[in-house]
Amino acid sequence: MPHIIIEHSKNILEKELIEIGREIQKIMSSISEGNFDPDQCKIRAIAYQNYIVGLEKNDENFIHISIKILSGRDVVIRKKLALETFEYTKNFYRELKLPQKRCDISVDIIEVDREVYQKITFE
Repeated sequence: MPHIIIEHSKNILEKELIEIGREIQKIMSSISEGNFDPDQCKIRAIAYQNYIVGLEKNDENFIHISIKILSGRDVVIRKKLALETFEYTKNFYRELKLPQKRCDISVDIIEVDREVYQKITFE
């Protein structure tokens, strides 16, 4: 079920951000008490052409990662997922060596109500 949604400024290539999504799958796998199934992950990167970071600049960078998971996991598990994702993303961005600009990085874990979530897989 997990949905990994990576929203970002236009200056960062989507293929680079898909790498972050793949790493988040590995992070989820390493949190055994979370019972995450990486094979069920849907990863998408969405570039924004029109945005503002800070007061008035639109040539700065941002990465916001939303990870949607089914409800019921302990806050410790959710926090671990958020922190490990955040740390990885910070390091990943530093290694991109983009021109020195501001970059705001944020991570949000969103619980989806398992009582109402519907899904089917066709094969």
